[in-house]
Amino acid sequence: MLMVPASRRSLKLPGGILLMLVLALTTYAGDYKPPDLPQVFHAKTYPLHETHDDERVAVAIDPYFEPEKADVLHVPYRKHELLPVRFIITNDGSDPVTLKGMKVQFITAHNEKQEPASTEDIQRRLANQPRTQTTTPPLPLPLPRKSRGRVSGSTQDELDYLQFKARAVEAHSTQSGFFFFDTSGMSDPLAGSHIYITGVRNGNGQELFYFDLPLKKSAATENPTQ
Repeated sequence: MLMVPASRRSLKLPGGILLMLVLALTTYAGDYKPPDLPQVFHAKTYPLHETHDDERVAVAIDPYFEPEKADVLHVPYRKHELLPVRFIITNDGSDPVTLKGMKVQFITAHNEKQEPASTEDIQRRLANQPRTQTTTPPLPLPLPRKSRGRVSGSTQDELDYLQFKARAVEAHSTQSGFFFFDTSGMSDPLAGSHIYITGVRNGNGQELFYFDLPLKKSAATENPTQ
């Protein structure tokens, strides 16, 4: 009898199982649903914003720390001591604004400075603590999905969706996305902290004046008449 080498044998699956695999892969490929985030508007419409009228650029930040906002996101970043901050920048000028050299710093009440966490840093932080049901939704079949940094595929999808990626802001337009900051050991990372932004340049390559925004309004700001 002629023996067919194992390497050349074709794998045959019953039609029903093959159909289930195809349907599962098709469903899984498109199963991620982005969080229901509020629509993005002009930066100057947000409570925490700074506008440079002469340069025709406005910047806003919107921290997702309080439960009513943090719970909109699928991944419980607060439990992992990460602070998601939505960053909004609007260009009212007639020329693009470049963000290639933009530097964003989170400065705490104790004047400790840090840059946004990298994707790898976020992955490590999320992977080093127990995952919750929100980070690993059930699949039609127990098929493994390729993931990076030992986080689930759905968690990676959310990071890809949320993180700020814009390299420029076209004329009369707005860009937005999230930066993530390490809040280890901070009971209230918003109190006394601020976001300091430099390196934004106009179409001629000239750096704009820096932006400095508090992460929480002070009592004097919220009640100016008192």
